[in-house]
Amino acid sequence: MIFQQAASPLPAASVLEADLPWNVLATAKDKEQRHLARRLRRFGDFRWTRFRGVLVGRVEDQQAFFEQLRRCEEHEPGFLQPLARMVPIDQFFTFTVDDLTMKLKQAMAKYAGLIGSGTFYVRVERRGYAGAIHSRELEQELDRTLVESLKAGGEYPVVSFHDPDVILAVETIGNECGIGALTRALRSRFPFIRVS
Repeated sequence: MIFQQAASPLPAASVLEADLPWNVLATAKDKEQRHLARRLRRFGDFRWTRFRGVLVGRVEDQQAFFEQLRRCEEHEPGFLQPLARMVPIDQFFTFTVDDLTMKLKQAMAKYAGLIGSGTFYVRVERRGYAGAIHSRELEQELDRTLVESLKAGGEYPVVSFHDPDVILAVETIGNECGIGALTRALRSRFPFIRVS
């Protein structure tokens, strides 16, 4: 599998392509791994990755899943205690070190309409390829590319780390990459959806 995307990169599009390998990434707080996996598996097909405390999963409807988690926490305070953070994934591809930047630039272009003249930033969470992939440099390059592309189209986006309109989360696990758009509305409604 080289490159696939969901029907829409917008978080509001909650039913994703059936062949997306995983569409949610979750991380566990230290010493809470067993509890988190058990709780999330009630709602979808979740599996541990080879990276400590990191689960990936597939749910049929992201919005319904997030609402279920929110209601569980309301009715059973502490239900989400084992969860450090969660990221919805709407694009997925496999990569090599040599083609990651190019594939990310292609994928990021799909969020131009969501960003427009708003505020945003890209966050890259790399797992694997230590020393070969540099998260901060990649983030800066992707931020710069998106700004230049949007300005060329008549938009005036701003990279901002203070409650931006959109955070573009890039999550790599070995040679797999998932991308999700975390809008302010999504982060506000579901506080467990966030980047590191």
